[in-house]
Amino acid sequence: MKTFLKWTGIVLGSLLVLAIIGGFALYTKGSRSIQAAHAVEVAALTVPTDSASLARGAHLAGVFGCVDCHGDDLAGQEMGDAPPFRLVASNLTPGGIGREYTPADWDRAIRHGVGQDGRALFVMPSGAYNQMSDRDLASLVAYLQTVAPVENEFDRVEWKPMGRILAGGPIDVSKGVHAGTPPASHPDADSTAAWGEYFAMGVCAYCHGPNLEGQMVEDGPEPILAPDLRAAGQWPAEMFHEVMTTGVTPDGREMNPEVMPWTMTARMTETERESLRLYLASLGPAAPTDA
Repeated sequence: MKTFLKWTGIVLGSLLVLAIIGGFALYTKGSRSIQAAHAVEVAALTVPTDSASLARGAHLAGVFGCVDCHGDDLAGQEMGDAPPFRLVASNLTPGGIGREYTPADWDRAIRHGVGQDGRALFVMPSGAYNQMSDRDLASLVAYLQTVAPVENEFDRVEWKPMGRILAGGPIDVSKGVHAGTPPASHPDADSTAAWGEYFAMGVCAYCHGPNLEGQMVEDGPEPILAPDLRAAGQWPAEMFHEVMTTGVTPDGREMNPEVMPWTMTARMTETERESLRLYLASLGPAAPTDA
């Protein structure tokens, strides 16, 4: 019996040592991933100062969801605090990162998911904004430079020890880094499928897939199915606009804005939403599903 207990203790002690060594290795690897610098090519933006561009930038801050994460005043907020990490949305005002961000820094962060120091912005959904045009980004930057400054300390995600271990294993710290080349301009804002495609291929495709045919999204604790959006393109216009502005589906279900950001489409102009509907309609009906 004593021999059995002795060997059991040796085995358990060895496993504990291996676990500590493995955890330390993952912690080290994760820390390196968090600190890694990413080089991306940014555009030479000319930031406008006219009132129309500033108004456009303010509108974009709504329809692209900046205010949903960073707050109505864009002063940042805590989005969650758990053992792996403290998730925050940065203070974008001149009282926060806006104090020192250049147009190139804004481009790097918004369309490419990389901070001023080159580190990946872990929770920044740059995949939704990578195809934002230079023209729209310049208007958004112009607006961000004029918002009222708010002094607080919301800067970036705080990686805790468990988070650093996970960053060395299942969590891809750089998954939000996008090196694609965004367009310089975009279609005219009118009720055409081309204008709707501009929005759909950015924000909508981020979750629903490059063809908008639906896919599993694994950004949260559990995978979520983002459905085939072609079905929505077959809805009557009145139904489409009602769902996109109220967040209530045709069967009466209230959509969770943290899963389906209908608050963004609710801020779109009617022309923008109609353009989106026309584009989705142009894709044809969704593929039939098995009963």
